Amino acid sequence: MIGEVIKFGAKDEPTGVSICVLTFNRMSELEATLCELSSLEYRPLELIVVDNHSSDGTESLMRDRFPAVKYIRSPRNIGAAARNLGLRGASYEYVITLDDDVRGIRDRDIDRILDQFQQHPRWGAINFRVVNAKGELCNWIHHCREEENQNRQFFTYEITEGAVAFRKSVLDSAGYYPQSFFLSHEGPDLAFRIFASGYAVVYWGEVTVTHHFSAQGRTPWRNYYYDTRNQLWLAARNLPPAYAATYLGRGLLSMLCYSIRDGYLRFWIKGLTDGLTGFADSLRERRVLDRTTMGIIRAIDRKRPGIWYMLRKRVIGRRGLLFE
Repeated sequence: MIGEVIKFGAKDEPTGVSICVLTFNRMSELEATLCELSSLEYRPLELIVVDNHSSDGTESLMRDRFPAVKYIRSPRNIGAAARNLGLRGASYEYVITLDDDVRGIRDRDIDRILDQFQQHPRWGAINFRVVNAKGELCNWIHHCREEENQNRQFFTYEITEGAVAFRKSVLDSAGYYPQSFFLSHEGPDLAFRIFASGYAVVYWGEVTVTHHFSAQGRTPWRNYYYDTRNQLWLAARNLPPAYAATYLGRGLLSMLCYSIRDGYLRFWIKGLTDGLTGFADSLRERRVLDRTTMGIIRAIDRKRPGIWYMLRKRVIGRRGLLFE
């Protein structure tokens, strides 16, 4: 090639990766996860633990067993927003976020994730396939049939926060997880903003991690309360009125059915009440999604399974929202 500059002996610098683990009062799970991550050979690799103000000795564990891991301790439990501490504190452009009971990332997975980001420069986030300890698909939150799509690649406006990789620069542009939500629906809120920034959120079934589900540190009623409340706040912050009406009608009715089925109706009522009470505050943060972004969302919605499929998967014969 005419005019080509050749640098003899020059090598491409390896791409650094940060892995950020969020933990709260699950010291034994965290220890197992960090032991696995510490055995990775990929370099340069930064390990980060964000401690959501645990009281079970996690701080001592980090000091005594894992002094080389960057440790960030939140002054209080701030829920999912604690992930922002690790994301902002990451040294590298590519950040994988995991829950403390999610394991199975391998060196080859990191290489493949980076390859996907490099092949697709407009991808802002890549969700992984999640299975339970038996190898069965779990934590499926995407709006399509899991049987046909779990091994595929597709756009989604859901984020599996404990099993996802990000471009940090996209988050710097789009924003991070909302501070006010605490738990639930922070993923769609962020995904909407990533799409609005001109990037995509993708599910990619070629990377599989295992969720070693632990009830420790989890309070079942919270899902019924926060899922209900935060749907209202999500709509207030992002959605045009017509779409918001459909979204809330479908979502709030579903949560009502789940809460009645599982005996948590009073938490649905409280979530609805608090959601309406805080609705005006969420409106002050409102940035209505543009037509292009709404077109993407509607295209994703067109792949939603029918009502009988959802009843069979989510209501009939299944109890509880903390699925393994």
